[in-house]
Amino acid sequence: MPQASSKHIRFKGRSFPVLTLEPEQPLEGWFEQLDGLLTQSPAFFSRKSIVIDVAKLTLEQSELGELLENIGRRGIRIMGLSGVDPSWACDALPPILAGGRATPQPPSEADATPAKDASSGTLTPSEESAFKDIANALGVSGSPGGVASAMPPAPSAAPLILLEPVRSGQSIYHPEGDVTVIGSVASGAEIMAGGSVHIYGTLRGRAMAGAYGEKRARIFCRRLEAELLSVCGVYLTAEEISANVQSQSIQAWLENETVKIARLD
Repeated sequence: MPQASSKHIRFKGRSFPVLTLEPEQPLEGWFEQLDGLLTQSPAFFSRKSIVIDVAKLTLEQSELGELLENIGRRGIRIMGLSGVDPSWACDALPPILAGGRATPQPPSEADATPAKDASSGTLTPSEESAFKDIANALGVSGSPGGVASAMPPAPSAAPLILLEPVRSGQSIYHPEGDVTVIGSVASGAEIMAGGSVHIYGTLRGRAMAGAYGEKRARIFCRRLEAELLSVCGVYLTAEEISANVQSQSIQAWLENETVKIARLD
């Protein structure tokens, strides 16, 4: 008789990038901010891997269940939980994750040079030259008034280049490097990059740069009409974006835990 072939189920350990939500006290204020974000961008967390890190909170196990229920009611699917005692593991809670590490970051620009006032418009000759290189790459012209620093971060991996516009409802994820769109990003569309985001047309949807911890990441677009901008998890909704940069060629970057926006022309 022919020998029956053996079959095996293979198990392998792998790591994947996820987004981590870190609730903070007071929880009422944190939920207000969360609801404000979801009002502006209802699909912000859709189809994403979300882990809830409660290390900043002091909660009883019963309170933890209530917190997760409140988050879940907002349409956020929770794939894991961190920052709690592993002994709390039970069927009523998401899997408890341990040993997670934030994305490693190189020294930031702020560590290398003193921060400049974004409204001062004062740049060194080398910074002005770098600004012009970026402006030329985007196909715009003008002076660098109001730009704190135009030095782009070095890409950490091969970029993703999209030769067609991103349509409404599309979500583009590229956690390893920059994303470049040769066209526009429609309202209801989303770009999420581990590095910087470059859009050679109109940005009407959502753009998230440095989504996995790269603080040097930036957003560049030829025409800003965005629903949301985010750099390293710090975001601005459409209502928070200043009118003087709307419909303009801009760059956005993170400075002192605040998203700054400056015109490129």
